[in-house]
Amino acid sequence: KVIDSVCIQESIQQFQQDIQKIRNSLHSMVGQSSVGSSQPVKKRRTLSVEDHERIAAEVCDIILGHTRERFSFTNHLVSATLLQGDRFEQYNTAFPEDALSNTLKAYPVLNRGKLKTELTLIYSKEEFKACCGAVGLLQLFMEKNLEEVFSETVTLLKILITTPMTTAEAERCFSTLKGIKTFLRNSMTQDRLNALAMLSMEKRLVTEMTDFNNKNVIEKFAGQKERRAKFMFK
Repeated sequence: KVIDSVCIQESIQQFQQDIQKIRNSLHSMVGQSSVGSSQPVKKRRTLSVEDHERIAAEVCDIILGHTRERFSFTNHLVSATLLQGDRFEQYNTAFPEDALSNTLKAYPVLNRGKLKTELTLIYSKEEFKACCGAVGLLQLFMEKNLEEVFSETVTLLKILITTPMTTAEAERCFSTLKGIKTFLRNSMTQDRLNALAMLSMEKRLVTEMTDFNNKNVIEKFAGQKERRAKFMFK
């Protein structure tokens, strides 16, 4: 899926603002609910208006606290927009200074002046506008031997490519490992586990390989050492 990092950032901010508005208007909300209620008084102890307001405020504070903690690092989402091909035309007219500042806050290893110069040149060239995503742009730099010319941009591209936007990939890896390393395979070595996990997670790439030969793989596996099962017949 195409993840709009700006939309994600705005959604997080809007959610926090909505919760804060509810937090600020608790006094009037609790007062209206207490006036409008016409339930008979029960024998058991009931909470007062102040108690309701206090509990509601605690709930709002917990939600806001967890939201700030969970999404404390979101500058990398904005960084991805700097190299979004469909925005190069817009950035060529008005350079995204705010996005660049957030990127440098997230990755202070980058040189601001050199990165801005490189991005300005990228935004003005038609050949770069045709690239689809960060991977396509990095491949173009490698094909044209422009890695040294656009060194700061290449560094940013490598960071963005290797930084996951979501945790879905990591969760999928753990699910795969559970299916591979079962109770009966508990003595499996780390190298073999890594190899089997990689084959399982990237099985689509393996099946699409035109020069992949299952017979050669089996023969190499069988010829490495003596095994109890007979994989090769003479």
